[in-house]
Amino acid sequence: MKKFWKDLPTIAKAGILIGGGLLAYRGIKRFINKPAQVTLPQGGSGLPVIGNTSTGAPVYWNPAELSKDLYNAMSGLFTLSGTKDAVWNKLADLPSGDMVTAVYNYFNKNYGGSDTLTQWIKDEYYYDITGSGREKALNRLSSLNLA
Repeated sequence: MKKFWKDLPTIAKAGILIGGGLLAYRGIKRFINKPAQVTLPQGGSGLPVIGNTSTGAPVYWNPAELSKDLYNAMSGLFTLSGTKDAVWNKLADLPSGDMVTAVYNYFNKNYGGSDTLTQWIKDEYYYDITGSGREKALNRLSSLNLA
């Protein structure tokens, strides 16, 4: 390994060091800037029980599917604006604050990077201006203090 490094031209060594440093910087920055997880406003009692385990413990609603739908609608370059409006309406129309907060936390943890779900929605420029999904979703998140 020492011989390999010694035989590399100086410009290649510099490129490897700079590239490695940039990758490390991006990884550390992403880890440090992760949005904090928000506690559920109703302590979990607002999450609907969708079944029971074999031991009788409740199985709660899972925010993963809606979070994935939100990510797919907002991450694509050629997503139809009606699709975005529909998924934003689904978020805004969730029956409890716990459900909205659970989606917010799941999205931030798995898809948000260093931005929150609220920031992702605010950063969307291509959406149906005649639809109300974007504003409804932002108002619902704001009413729960989810910035």
